Amino acid sequence: MSNESTIDVPVGFNAPSATSDDDGLRVRLSTDANRAEARIVTRLHRPAVVREALLAVGDVLASDLRFKARDRADYLAYLLAKGKGVSKQVWEAQKEYLKIRYSEAARTEEPLDPVLTIGEDAGLRIELLSRDESAYAQLAIGAEALTSPTSTAGTTFVDLSPAALRAIGRMRTYRPTSLELVPAASPAPTSTVRRVPLRWLRAFGQINAAARLPAERFELAPIDLYNILFTLRLRKAKQAPRALRYELVPGQPPRIVLEPWDLVLASNGGPYTGTRPMVVRTWGRNRLLVLSRLLPHARRVQVHLLGAGLPAFYVVDLGDVTFTLALSGWTDAGWAGVSTFDQLAAGDRDLAELRAGVDLTRGTTFARPLLAAPPPAETLRFRDAREAAAHRLLADAGTVTLAKVHDLGAEGERIEGQVDDGRAHRRFFAAFTIDREGRTAGASCTCPAFRRAGIKEGPCEHMIALRVLHVRELTRLEAARGTEEGKRLIRAETRTLFRRTARGSETYRLSLDDRAVVSRWGQEEPLRMLRQLHATADDARVAYFARLDELAQKGYIDATA
Repeated sequence: MSNESTIDVPVGFNAPSATSDDDGLRVRLSTDANRAEARIVTRLHRPAVVREALLAVGDVLASDLRFKARDRADYLAYLLAKGKGVSKQVWEAQKEYLKIRYSEAARTEEPLDPVLTIGEDAGLRIELLSRDESAYAQLAIGAEALTSPTSTAGTTFVDLSPAALRAIGRMRTYRPTSLELVPAASPAPTSTVRRVPLRWLRAFGQINAAARLPAERFELAPIDLYNILFTLRLRKAKQAPRALRYELVPGQPPRIVLEPWDLVLASNGGPYTGTRPMVVRTWGRNRLLVLSRLLPHARRVQVHLLGAGLPAFYVVDLGDVTFTLALSGWTDAGWAGVSTFDQLAAGDRDLAELRAGVDLTRGTTFARPLLAAPPPAETLRFRDAREAAAHRLLADAGTVTLAKVHDLGAEGERIEGQVDDGRAHRRFFAAFTIDREGRTAGASCTCPAFRRAGIKEGPCEHMIALRVLHVRELTRLEAARGTEEGKRLIRAETRTLFRRTARGSETYRLSLDDRAVVSRWGQEEPLRMLRQLHATADDARVAYFARLDELAQKGYIDATA
């Protein structure tokens, strides 16, 4: 291991090739020379489907939707050539920065190459993460899609470079096509050592754990997904919220709503089979565009939702080929973030040690050692030192305290609290605002790290601890609210409900705050408001839950994020 945050992984590949002869097209892709046990040589039953699936894998691999600052080097050169207001010193400083930032020596971190697993049945799987670490793809090609395969089971890395994707792009339906995934010669012509960040490895464990959590499941027709992607290409949201919302009512087809236009798309995938109505909002919807090339071959699309602002899984059935796309809560929050789904799922050390993957279509696990010699599981438990420090604070009872949760209406909510840091012998006061898209819109803390750099270096451990505690408290209250004992624990909360009528959608926001019950309702902001003050907090709570029951009978669905 090179340092605390990366691990060195040597890899070596041959150049890809695509050659034609009397027997058809022969596509040869290289696997890692250092893990030579896995290989397969086969003819493809449906070359076009495999081609589009592999190219979709390449699209995910290259996907990076994070905000990118503009490179002003060309503009500065133009100004300098025209004698405009930029000095030679500024130009030289810009070139020096670019040299340091993008030189080969500056490449301190590299992602893993796509992971190839060949099963005992000759079926194969390819797994990878997107460049921005927010999307995971798993391509499963069943043995029935292959003709006369010759294979050796095992796990290795496969080269899906631009040159390899160009070779794959030559596959056609009108000519027989064979696919060869074989190890590179040793020593390989292109050998290197990947300095893989541990968060990249942690992300695979988080995906496995999230896939094992309970989820709302329903089915979409391929045309439904096409309509979503077509609308996103035609429209650009210039204001929040920018969610893809699913309205799920038992016995009815799911309704797909694109915000902020409140555009409702009818679903053709069959009725929702859940037991209670709900609304689930997902973020980072533009990442679904990588599925575009699969739609002509898709038979159905299964959607697995963990909850509002939580990961979503899209399983595209292509017949004997299955493509799974797993999206984190939103684009800027990669899979290795602070969610720690492995602490919510059933314990399984094989998953924590990266020795197994999850097959969502069958609900099973399969053997897949991600690395020949994986790092200790403890090094992958947290994303970084700040997250580890936050969970250390949470482990001590009474150290982190929620003080206030303010409902800001359309702007979101503000959470305030305090942290008694025993190691620093100080009490810090932290606060943050979460907008209606689940993002942190503002944050503050009295600790030295925040006073020095603000939020530029990411949230401090006190903010992380406060947010995790807030989520835990919401989860606890949500689980307990179905019982009378649990209802008595609720002293303040806000529920957002809505119903869809011929006139459009109606929103009803009901808040309980000690002795006060506040109602806000209407079809658009600002909502009408009524505040009722009761004699005691118990009276207010009884009235609050009675009003929720009354609204449910009128057809309102709880859409609280």
